Amino acid sequence: MYKEIRKIARKAWQMAACLLLTLCVACTEKAPEFPVLEKYWKQERIEDNRTGESQDCKRLFWALQMGVSEIKDLGGNGYGTFLCRYEYDEGASTLRLYDFRLRTDQSEVADESDLAHFGIPSGDVTFDVMQLEDDHMILRSEETTLYFRSF
Repeated sequence: MYKEIRKIARKAWQMAACLLLTLCVACTEKAPEFPVLEKYWKQERIEDNRTGESQDCKRLFWALQMGVSEIKDLGGNGYGTFLCRYEYDEGASTLRLYDFRLRTDQSEVADESDLAHFGIPSGDVTFDVMQLEDDHMILRSEETTLYFRSF
């Protein structure tokens, strides 16, 4: 009888170990889909494609991860903080940003004039990804070109 109890206990431990292993594997599935893109970026410069004028950015930051982006002014410029959705098409090298909301009140849609401070021309814009490397990214729309470095 003692051998039977030990056998049952061993099987229970094996089943528990398999369950734990399955749970651990399931939790690691949340790694970034696009690790070169999905990180923190410091916006360095905005270039107007129509006039050729360039403007340096003072502490503007973007965080891209799992289809959601946070765009934040940490330089005291008064531009605010926004959330939006994004879709990255690696094959076409495009990044679509849409559904911009205020960080403080996500039920409120962001005003396009506020987004213009970040070089975002509209509330639904698709950028061509001109360069995407570990430490630099360049996004280009019809109106603007945005320059970033990762940190």
